[in-house]
Amino acid sequence: MEVEPTILLPGSFNPIHKGHLSIAENVLRAMPEATLWFVVSPQNPLKSPSELAAERHRLQMARIAVGSSPLRERMAVCDVEFTLPKPSLTLRTLDVLQAKYPSRRFALLVGTDIVGEFGRWYRSGEILDRFEVLVYPRGTEPGSVSDERFTFLKDVPTIPVVATDIRARIRRGENPADDLPPGVWEYIKENGLYGYAR
Repeated sequence: MEVEPTILLPGSFNPIHKGHLSIAENVLRAMPEATLWFVVSPQNPLKSPSELAAERHRLQMARIAVGSSPLRERMAVCDVEFTLPKPSLTLRTLDVLQAKYPSRRFALLVGTDIVGEFGRWYRSGEILDRFEVLVYPRGTEPGSVSDERFTFLKDVPTIPVVATDIRARIRRGENPADDLPPGVWEYIKENGLYGYAR
């Protein structure tokens, strides 16, 4: 049985933005045999849920973003974490997906900003032992990480966009459309998300 490499990019995608899409597209260009799934998380146990848009909105914005990509045939939006106990635990997600899709070889994609806190994740050592963990540059150096189980991706251009900044701009009445995939800003406005006043 041929194994299909499948990269999981987890996140709250609150909202999904051009930075997320750029990372996905550039990783897929560097790994032409792979597919990539955006795993929309209901709750990151290390983050406050106070500004989190409803699950259905974040899922729909991710679907809109994927639909706008020239590589959309190699991307998908995954909502498996919405069916699992909360808070979201990456190892549990990986185990559930591996059991459901045995013909796929799953890898996890995280930014350099996550590497320093990876040791705080639930059974992080087991994740590194059992799954490939790919690391893309995200504006910060990973610091002194001696764990050779991380695979650092080189020459993967990224766009420095931060969802927190987008939400703040919306609250201030600014237009963040240039930092969002086509259709996402329209969805935010239509649904009055992130304090957008119609």
